[in-house]
Amino acid sequence: MNEEEIKILYSDDKSKVSQILDSFLKNNEDVFIFPELSKNNHRLMLWDVLFRHIQEKSSEHLHGSCLSALRILSRDKSEVDVLICEKWIITLIEKAGLYNFLNIDDESLPAEIIPKKEEAVEALKCLCNLALNSEVARALCAHTAIAQGLVARLRSYKETPYKDDIMLLDMKLLFILTALRQDITSKIKTDLHGMDYLISCTNEIVLEASLTSDTAGASMSGAETGEDHHCYLHDNQHAIVCEILKIQFNLTLQSSADEQVDEAEEAMYLKLMPILTTLLSAHASSEQKLMELRSNIVNLLLSVPLKFYPFLTPQINEGEKSQCMYDGKNMDALQSLIQFLMYRLTVTTSTKNQYENLSPILTVLNKSARSCRAHRKYLRQEVLPPLRDVSRPPEKGSTLRNQLCRLLTTPVTSIRDLVAEFLFILCKEKVGRMVKYTGFGNAAGHLAQKGLLAGGRGNVEYSSSSEDSDTEEYLEAQPHIDPVVGCTRPPRINPFEGMTEEQKEYEAMKLVNLFDKMVSKGVVKPARVGADGRPQPVEHVLEMREHPPNRPQS
Repeated sequence: MNEEEIKILYSDDKSKVSQILDSFLKNNEDVFIFPELSKNNHRLMLWDVLFRHIQEKSSEHLHGSCLSALRILSRDKSEVDVLICEKWIITLIEKAGLYNFLNIDDESLPAEIIPKKEEAVEALKCLCNLALNSEVARALCAHTAIAQGLVARLRSYKETPYKDDIMLLDMKLLFILTALRQDITSKIKTDLHGMDYLISCTNEIVLEASLTSDTAGASMSGAETGEDHHCYLHDNQHAIVCEILKIQFNLTLQSSADEQVDEAEEAMYLKLMPILTTLLSAHASSEQKLMELRSNIVNLLLSVPLKFYPFLTPQINEGEKSQCMYDGKNMDALQSLIQFLMYRLTVTTSTKNQYENLSPILTVLNKSARSCRAHRKYLRQEVLPPLRDVSRPPEKGSTLRNQLCRLLTTPVTSIRDLVAEFLFILCKEKVGRMVKYTGFGNAAGHLAQKGLLAGGRGNVEYSSSSEDSDTEEYLEAQPHIDPVVGCTRPPRINPFEGMTEEQKEYEAMKLVNLFDKMVSKGVVKPARVGADGRPQPVEHVLEMREHPPNRPQS
């Protein structure tokens, strides 16, 4: 927009103003930067004249176009911190209709306080852009009643007009503010009881989705038959729920899972867990959306204390249906977490994104396995089923066990440790069982860290009942299994066969010389397992003859 056009916007000729605005919107709908406005103070002049029209009653028919223009201009971060002021922020909040919901306790909203749909949507989009791009704008938001307005409208979710259009934008704005302003986060969590209203809003959406799930039938992502009783989230419902989950993650992020929770927090978590359980079993219009939903749930579960994890698998009452049952509990939610892990393993093709993709779900499954005996037993039967074919190493194949065993040797140490700890918990922290399912070579690093190379088990006490039911195939092959690689090996030809004693001695000395060269150059360092179960360096190879290494217990 040039200087002449900006001057026309300052004029009283509303028809010309409307034409310029329409032309600007048409030509810049996909534009995100406006470097030409940095000249001659044009950017400030344009913002100023647009807000003047918005604040004038006589320009009411132009308010929608002005807000649309501001929404486009606010994408550009240039000079926003200098331009924005509290008066303009308050104007946008008023146009978004957020102040209208303050001090409204009636079930029905007066018609005169309902904002125009177009203006409310454009104002909210503009606020989202400003809050994302400008620290000054976020600080100004913190000094207004924007948090109260957002929570008040959230509280009136059912009565909110055209809620499908503005609730998503409300949640996007709330997410940005809670992610980037700690004072707003504290106010919403503590003073405004935002978690309670977010849980109630999610519950309303789930109830609405449940009412329509019967008509969705087999079109649901992940639904096998039309008799599936889980709710179906339509795209807009799915988007709102995902934003709510991200806000809840921001609100609970500062809470340590190891801290003792007070009565209010305990009540909050007791209301939250059934909702998360239901959402883990929900369906969406595509696999991508379904996995996005589960990703947000997993992130939120990271902040949930361990003691509340058993509520993910409620007891099945008489007459209730469940696709996955174990020990009288509904395991649908836990099965969804396993499916999400398998999905993330499938899409993680390199070590670059291993931590980002796998760390949250592995942490959640670790917590789940530790939280409840039924969880651990169910996860064990899904991840480490009884062994049958032991002709291949544990890391070879496509099963979940094979994929996790491959990660035991990943260079991403945090993922390696999470996987090893998960498998160790499923094995009731028994070294012999861990070696049986993973091979000693894959498990050695984790066992060395825990001081268990000499065998034994971890410090956690587990139930004494045995869960190991070895198959006939495994028992038959067991004598021939090499514990280092975790599988049977075909008979190997003796390399010394046909050699004379002199030739054998010559080959042995070559090996000694090569080993001595590696030791002298620091490539390898000899070690043995000490009394504490951890590797200890030896000064000379002969020490290993005097103190033979302990073998892990089978």
